[in-house]
Amino acid sequence: MLDPFATLSSPGLSSAKSSSELTPGEWSPELIVSLDWMRVAELVRGIASHAGCELAGSRVLGDGSLAFGMIERPTTMHPQRALVKISAWNEWGATPESVTQFAQEVSTAKNTRGILIAPAGFSPSAILAAQQYRIETVDAAALCAVLQTLPPERSDLFFTIATAGAFTQPSCPVCLNKLERVDSDTQNAPPAIQVISERGLYAEHITCDLLDIAAGAEVNFLYPVQTRAMRVCGHATGDFSCDGTITIEVGGTLDGRIAARALNVLEGGELRGQFRILESGDLEPFVTRPDRWHWSCRNLAGKAGCLSIQFAPHG
Repeated sequence: MLDPFATLSSPGLSSAKSSSELTPGEWSPELIVSLDWMRVAELVRGIASHAGCELAGSRVLGDGSLAFGMIERPTTMHPQRALVKISAWNEWGATPESVTQFAQEVSTAKNTRGILIAPAGFSPSAILAAQQYRIETVDAAALCAVLQTLPPERSDLFFTIATAGAFTQPSCPVCLNKLERVDSDTQNAPPAIQVISERGLYAEHITCDLLDIAAGAEVNFLYPVQTRAMRVCGHATGDFSCDGTITIEVGGTLDGRIAARALNVLEGGELRGQFRILESGDLEPFVTRPDRWHWSCRNLAGKAGCLSIQFAPHG
């Protein structure tokens, strides 16, 4: 990796403790990688300001990436302009493509060097691309090295600010409110209750909490049915798996292959076909879903762009 933040290597900023010396409550690369992108931005700007750089305003994009300009050594005879960019949340580690794209952005500014910050690190090919385009690369380990060599009171202040509140929960780049965890399966969850009143063949997959076969329905399901409870008032035929109780009401008939935890046939109801008690674990794919989730903006008073924000979890 190129020498990160070379201009910040003023007295007291040039060496770092080894990671083996870290103790709880101190800076570590793992902590920095876990931070909200906005906390990382505040941290980077704080380090640059402490080193005497003049900072311009930040530009935040919808992917959570952030860029700002700064002037290094502003009071000297040879000030240097720089463009600093923090990688997008879903690209926390840099790739050759992201390095090349940033190099193109830097090339549009005259006499400006580029500093790309990717907390999760750079792939070997990304480092080669950075060397080719003379882009300075900074990862969490490099940031940690600088922070550990700051004066203790300054480092402690940065630490307190960076780790206050829900510091690992990312912010919405549009409204800046905290994003919320959204279960992908819950977001696209099947209806709690599905009522079937059709007559004839039913050629759709059914997965629901309660399946209600309405009185007067005469339906033949072409695909296996999965439900947590089932009430039958009409006539249904198919392959049924119920992770609860099937209740056959007066006038209802159920035919085919039926498996359930429990069965309740009321007077006037009829069970036909093959029935078996559903053993524990038989419906594991139905009752236990993969832990799939993402960060999303749920700010009802937010801007239109908030609806499209979706960040993958880190780690």
